[in-house]
Amino acid sequence: MALHLNLFHEIEKQKQIKARDPLKLSMYGIGLVAAGLAGYYVLQLASASSASSEYQRVEAEYNKLKPQAEQAIKKQDELSVEIKASDNFVKRIEGRFYWAGVLQNLTEITPREVQITKLNGEVGTDAARHGNIVVEGLAAGVEPRKVAEELRRNLIDKFAAQYKHVGATFTQLDDGKDNVALEGKAFPTAAFTIKLSLQVNEDEAPPPPPKAGKKPAASAANTL
Repeated sequence: MALHLNLFHEIEKQKQIKARDPLKLSMYGIGLVAAGLAGYYVLQLASASSASSEYQRVEAEYNKLKPQAEQAIKKQDELSVEIKASDNFVKRIEGRFYWAGVLQNLTEITPREVQITKLNGEVGTDAARHGNIVVEGLAAGVEPRKVAEELRRNLIDKFAAQYKHVGATFTQLDDGKDNVALEGKAFPTAAFTIKLSLQVNEDEAPPPPPKAGKKPAASAANTL
């Protein structure tokens, strides 16, 4: 049987201890971590460079499109003004008041005993389009005041079929100074002035309710 002697066992033992040295292992670990961090930094740097390039590209495209966008906004504002003016013009055309119908109605209801000497009229620009028509003239007959009264009632009946809140009141009704000949007979006369008020459009929106603790203000306009 052969005999083997290891005279270097102490030296080999020291080498094994050095190979398992904690400081050396820590250095290896730190090196690995540093290498990982360096790789992560390189990846982040590449990502940041790509993001910067993309940002520069988008910024250049934005600077190129910005004048076009400003011009489009300006054009849109101009078109909005033109459309608004056109709509207002169309509304004025569609909502205008036709006096021909008023004159036709007045002609139809005026009896032969009445002579219209003056006619004034106006229609307001408010939402409800309140209008006033003033009719002046002479009524002749056995009872000229009654003839003028019939004309006033006929005005209400005729215009109430077309407009809202129609009212007709005498602002003047006096006996005439002269007689007029009608069918060969002389009849007394009465001078009258009738104010016809009406509303062209639909009713206005009701006013908001008064706040608590405050009394509602009295209306300045009288109901027709």
